[in-house]
Amino acid sequence: MASLYSAFACAIAGLVLWTSVGWVFARRLPLGRALALPLAPALGWAIQNVVALALSRAVGFSFAAILGAAALACGAALLVAAAREDEPDGRASIPIWMYALAALVALGPALAVLPKFTTDGVILAPAIFDHSKVALIDQMVREGVPLANPVFGGDGAPAGVAYYYLWHFGAAQLARLTGATGWEADIAATWFTAFSSLCLMSGLAFGFHRRAIAPLFALVACATGSLRPVLEALFGQEALDRVLRPATGFAGWLFQSSWSPHHVTAAGCVVIATLLMVHLALRPSALVTAVLALVAAAGFQSSIWVGGVAFALAGVGVVLVLLCSGVPGGRYRFLAAVVVAALIAAGIAMPLLIEQYHAALARGGGSPVVIEPYHVLGPAFSGITGRILDLPAYWLVLLLVEFPVAFVAGPVMLWPLALRRIPQEADDIVARTLLVRALAVLALVSVCSSWLLVSTVGDNNDLGWRAILPGLIVLTAAGAAGAANSLERRAWSAFALVLAATIAALPAGLVILSGNLAGKPSPSAAAFAQAPAMWRAVRQHARPDARVASNPLLFGDMTPWPVNISWALLADRRSCFAGNELAIAFAPLSAERRAEISDRFARVFDGQASDTDLRALVGEYHCDVVLLTVRDGAWQRDPFAASPLFRLAEARPGEWRIYVATAPAAPPASP
Repeated sequence: MASLYSAFACAIAGLVLWTSVGWVFARRLPLGRALALPLAPALGWAIQNVVALALSRAVGFSFAAILGAAALACGAALLVAAAREDEPDGRASIPIWMYALAALVALGPALAVLPKFTTDGVILAPAIFDHSKVALIDQMVREGVPLANPVFGGDGAPAGVAYYYLWHFGAAQLARLTGATGWEADIAATWFTAFSSLCLMSGLAFGFHRRAIAPLFALVACATGSLRPVLEALFGQEALDRVLRPATGFAGWLFQSSWSPHHVTAAGCVVIATLLMVHLALRPSALVTAVLALVAAAGFQSSIWVGGVAFALAGVGVVLVLLCSGVPGGRYRFLAAVVVAALIAAGIAMPLLIEQYHAALARGGGSPVVIEPYHVLGPAFSGITGRILDLPAYWLVLLLVEFPVAFVAGPVMLWPLALRRIPQEADDIVARTLLVRALAVLALVSVCSSWLLVSTVGDNNDLGWRAILPGLIVLTAAGAAGAANSLERRAWSAFALVLAATIAALPAGLVILSGNLAGKPSPSAAAFAQAPAMWRAVRQHARPDARVASNPLLFGDMTPWPVNISWALLADRRSCFAGNELAIAFAPLSAERRAEISDRFARVFDGQASDTDLRALVGEYHCDVVLLTVRDGAWQRDPFAASPLFRLAEARPGEWRIYVATAPAAPPASP
């Protein structure tokens, strides 16, 4: 089971590794001293991970590769440029206690990944479902990169993984450095993502309004959530469901950081890349171009939806706005630098692009992205009328309901600054105005991407849910600055509006935090507490590259959607088929083929397997080891005991049996 002490060690390792790299670069980039430290964690994460992944592909995933990547990146920065002194030493900066507060707030998302020990056993928070990707982390620690597919081992499947796994590679680095498990590293990486994104928002808020109260407001805003709990209390659940569609993954920072930190990380990369493009327009340089390429590649390799689709659209908009605003550094030099950065980023991300291409061919179907307005209104607005009203309802209803603090104060602060005339003198004002304009364009395109674009890969609209994140980061920072400005100017009506939105959104934040802390009780809590011993026994009979067959629905009642969460968190071995929910993202299978395989594994572990099914486990899915538990229907109707294809290797009466395939094992798949 995951240890809090090991997770803490991983968090310290990540903080030291990535913040130090980011600080070296931030002090040599034209970001300003006030922004150097707030940007350092996210910037260092992006640079070190991209370099380390490329280096690990070439020389192997090792302790030396991890530290060598950091040393190589920092050495290059030190050789290329000296530390900048863009601001006087006496200029205000974010106080140190604000970073301590950010570290405390960042514990909220990390709590979602921690196991909860109770008298009934071990329970988990609902967000653990999206952290079933811990299997990727363990796979990388065990076998390195390129990453072999730990979820599916069937014939004809590409050996690699088409998923954007740079965030998980970062967690794997922490596990390799400290000797922690993948689960413990995931806890630490979730905390670091939350901390680095909070620092980024605090830095932006301080850039908008140079007072320490602005970052404080940003941290408070991140502890809030949706207005739905308040609306339910006022009007009732039934009435609200008739007017609005149920809540989804289209949610605020606290929810998204708890469930999908890799998308939040990509959003931070997109924001930093936007800042770098502005400074590239002001003063083109080789260092800024190279860092822009690395950060853009990090965003894409962390989330194809945020760092790929959303950033591609927003990047074009930012470049056009900078060109139209006048580029002090020269239009052609700026365009050339952007093109070079884009080509370098594409080259770095090429292995993932190739895997994505092969996966798309294997899955079949049409375009992965289609234009379709976000569904907002409930059954009270049905038919064509409801679909038409969805268009304005997204802006007038949904954004205010889901992100009340950011969308009450953020646009009010951001747009006047973005639309003001650029003076011909005062270089610092020119830079500040261009920066605000670029961030405003990023926020607008980000919000519009969620409004009009839908991803068709899988069962969820991941593009619509995640593309809003860069805009949310910008508008949260701008809203915090606006609240601080209203308080300073004693504009009590404006401040009261922001305060009311914050108070109304706090109950939802408390609901998320309490769910992360307490978890969700499950009838499987006692059995899950015994799962580590069961999987240790499995590993004794399964070589590191072996594939294990286990019931994909085992412990399925512990997660919102049924997955064998014990395999994902504790097995540290590949699966021959980890279930439909994980296969959606990681197995290049059509929906029909997934359903067929799911039915076969359901039959096997329900005790209704035919000889053909058992032969398919060995011959088609390359299952080397089988885990059968007392919770499986096949426990009483064991098809493996009488089959010549398997032999009993170990058993614990009344708990589990481990079978090993007697046929020669298929060669392990290598990417």
